[in-house]
Parts: sequence; structure tokens; C-alpha cells
Amino acid sequence: MKTICRLVLALALLLASGFSLAEVQKKTLLASDGTIYQVQTGLVSELALTGAGLASDDYAVIWNSVAQDGTQAGGVIPGVANSMPKTGLDLTVDEPTGTVVVLWREENSLLNKIRLAFGKAGAWTLADLLPSVGFPHAYNPQMLLTHQTVHTLDDAGADVFTNRSVLSVVWWEESAYAQARYASFFLDESIDPSQVAIYNLPELVNDQGPTDLQDIARGAYAFPSLQAEGPGGAILASFAALNSDKQYVVRLTYPTDLGKPSADNITWLRRRIPVVGIASSGPMAVMPSFDAASISVGTVIGSSYKPTLYWGDGVSLHYVRFDGAAWSAVRTIALSDGMTYDMAVALVQGMAQRN
Repeated sequence: MKTICRLVLALALLLASGFSLAEVQKKTLLASDGTIYQVQTGLVSELALTGAGLASDDYAVIWNSVAQDGTQAGGVIPGVANSMPKTGLDLTVDEPTGTVVVLWREENSLLNKIRLAFGKAGAWTLADLLPSVGFPHAYNPQMLLTHQTVHTLDDAGADVFTNRSVLSVVWWEESAYAQARYASFFLDESIDPSQVAIYNLPELVNDQGPTDLQDIARGAYAFPSLQAEGPGGAILASFAALNSDKQYVVRLTYPTDLGKPSADNITWLRRRIPVVGIASSGPMAVMPSFDAASISVGTVIGSSYKPTLYWGDGVSLHYVRFDGAAWSAVRTIALSDGMTYDMAVALVQGMAQRN
């Protein structure tokens, strides 16, 4: 019965957001060398695309870049155009490896998936973060790029220090269980989509089990988040576990002292397996109900690993903060010409990071 209810809820949310599915979405990013990157997704007809294999009612993803000297590059990401709308568009660029990464959520009436495209040296690799069993729907994907210094040994036993680029992805999924999920890609190595490991975050803190969405505001659980802890490359993931109705902040790291690359070296073979520690935990946030198809929740994790959740409704920015024992009441910053949404978010982020 719970699985059927989740399917009905998923379809309702899809229909609720249907009026915006055809809109062109854009993401823009500035690289350190001054290059501006942009990705767009929408109907082929809206993007004014032409070419073999492109139907006007298909949804496509295109990218372009403009370097400081005016050099331009871009085009349609191959193998992506189809009849399924693409939402939740995101973009990042890993400069050490020269990799452009595009993320989106691909819609379908019965199930969907998170898709990524990795562009490097003119070639693209596609990876699908496939859902688990049941009638699965994935929501609110978020990615984070971090870097680590990795120590290995060469054939002569000399020390070698290299840079590792880790792309982390988190999202909310509703299937047999409703839970946050996590996956990672290592951009300094070749990407094999078939070898990507996906983790259920509640299982990593031993809090897996039956889940129930009844009488819980969706904003309190459906928006897991990622944040870099600092220059050391550690990753902070914040998520709710519905088995226990608890909110967690976990610290994810990867082994950095790897020894000699070899199939006989267990440390080297475990280099992509995350090491997980609970940084903080407490009750799930108490939040008002709102239309989760049109409002998203952001998270800021402070220096003491206490999360602050915020969301906007076009009129105000609202937030709740966990003080280590309980969640605050909802606080509100009224928006105006002198207090834009971005300004209000910056204020909340500054407050959260100080506490």
C-alpha cells in the first residue's frame, strides 16, 4: 500500500510541475581561466536546433563555452535527445582534468533516473544512476566537485603525489524505501558507467528499514544535500532517515595513502570506497507543508556540523536551524527591492556557517 501511495504522490508531483517541463533551463559557470560555460535543456524546437535524428518535440541538452580570447565551442550532447523532459539541470567543470559535467533528472510517467554527461577532449560519456526496485522516482539531484591529494608509489618505490577529482552526487528516491542515495565518480580516472557504486545513505549509518511518508512535510526529508568540509577534500552529506525520523550529517572521505597501484594491493582496490562517519544527528526538522514541485530546500552545514534548512516562496525566505538538541521555529526574512532572494540566502549562509 505504501509503495502505491508513493507512486500516486510521484505522479501528482510530476503533473504539478508539468507546466514548467517545456521551459528552457540554463546553467552558467565561470572557470578560473575566464572561460564561460553554459548548458541548456528544453524542446528541440525551443532551442532552435536542427540536424539528423532531432525531432522538434524531443528534449535535448546543449552546451557551449566562450574563452577569454573569444574562441567558442559547443553543440548537442549526443545520445541524450528523446521524448522525456529533463529537469534539475546542473553544471560543473573540473579544470585539472578538463572535464565538463552536466547533470539532470530525466522524467517519465512511471519511473525516472538521474543522468550525467561527462565531456572531455571532444568526447562525451553518459552515466545513468538507475533507481532501485519498486515503482521508483528520483528527485532533487545535487552534485559536488571536491579534490584530494593522493599518495602512491611508482615502480621504483618512490613517492608520487597526484590530484584526485571526486564528483559526488546525492538525490532522494522513493521506491521500496524512501531514502537519500549517494554515488561518486573519479574524474582523474577513466569513467566506466557500469562500475559506479550507489549507496543508500541510511544504510551507511545503520538506520535502514521501513519508511512511512504519512503526516511528514516533504521539505523536511526530500532534499538531501552535499557540502565541502574544507580544502582537505572531505564531503559532508545531510539527509533524513525516515526509518527513525532522524536528520544526519555524515562526513565522507576516501583513502589517500594508496601504495603501489596493483590488483594485489587491497588498499589500492578500495580507493573508491567511502569512509563514513556520523558528524551529527538529531530529530528530523519540523517544517510547514508546501508545494515541493515548485520550491526547493537548501542546506547549510555550520562549523559545528549543525544544519540549517532554508527555502523561498517568492515573498520571503524562511529557515530553520538545528541547535544540537532541537530545531528552531521557522524564521523569516521578507524580500524586497533592498533584500533580494540571493541577499537573504547569503545572510542565512553566513549565520549558519558561524554557528
